[in-house]
Amino acid sequence: MLALVTGGHGFIGSHLCEWLVAEGHQVRVLARAGSDLSTLSGLKVDVFRGDLLGPLDLSEALRGVHWVFHLAGKVKGFCEADLMGVNRDGTRRLTEACATHAPELRRFLLVSSLAAAGPSTGGAKPLTEADPPCPLTWYGRSKLEAEGVVRASGLPCVILRPPVVFGPRDRDVLSVFRLAKWGLVPIPGHRERHYSIIFAPDLAEGLLRAAEAPVPSGEIIPLVNLEAVTWTDLGRRIARTLGRRGRVIPLPEGVLRLAGRLADAASRLRGRPGIFSAQKVEEMLAPAWVASPEKARRMLGWTATTLLDEALAHTARWYRDHGWL
Repeated sequence: MLALVTGGHGFIGSHLCEWLVAEGHQVRVLARAGSDLSTLSGLKVDVFRGDLLGPLDLSEALRGVHWVFHLAGKVKGFCEADLMGVNRDGTRRLTEACATHAPELRRFLLVSSLAAAGPSTGGAKPLTEADPPCPLTWYGRSKLEAEGVVRASGLPCVILRPPVVFGPRDRDVLSVFRLAKWGLVPIPGHRERHYSIIFAPDLAEGLLRAAEAPVPSGEIIPLVNLEAVTWTDLGRRIARTLGRRGRVIPLPEGVLRLAGRLADAASRLRGRPGIFSAQKVEEMLAPAWVASPEKARRMLGWTATTLLDEALAHTARWYRDHGWL
């Protein structure tokens, strides 16, 4: 098959490209001019330069394409419009281009997020399809809007919702590893919160299986580990992987909210939004973020197979080998 991957040079996208190439598929990557393509080094992929928000002619990139994996997006900004402009409006431009230039398209796969669904009610109880989406943040709302764009496009489509993703080349969960290296396990608030997570190579395999499986158009499928974890358990496992005990440090909710507001102010002074923000704090303090793996097992024949401790050890080795840890 011939696949176009937007954001294929990014953290998740590069793992997906590795899977696609390993299974014998042709891969095209859409990347903005000036993007760092080092994550694709050694992979046989064709790169097309373009920005979904700028002047764009996708006719060549989409010629003969069977699958489009849409991963490109924005996770931080100074206002909701910043994220809507990329995640919703950029997605609309891409679906319109597919309708015009990709007559052989068999499936459009949108990589959304559990943030589009909103938090679960607490504990390890997962969200179900009967639960209405209640996104908390600008990012979650922009992803939910993008889902609506794709489902209304008339293209054969599947929407995938991953949770927190970790693995080689990830910079967000890297901060947790760096703290654990010093034996520190900070947790949000004084109550345990459960989270679904996923190892990036497992997620990439799930995305590929979603392209191959006979799934009805418009389905929304979470791609998560078999079991949710608490932040305490995850932090201690990471610390143990690094040869540390892992001292739990509860962070008061009021302190976190103040830190989020201060981070926002610093970002505005710097002129560049940061990953830690008041929006991120709201996500951290939600009751839980848990989804069920059952739909992916049933519809895709896929489950995440890498054991958590093995995945954490693999990630730690990669960080160390590349001087990140």
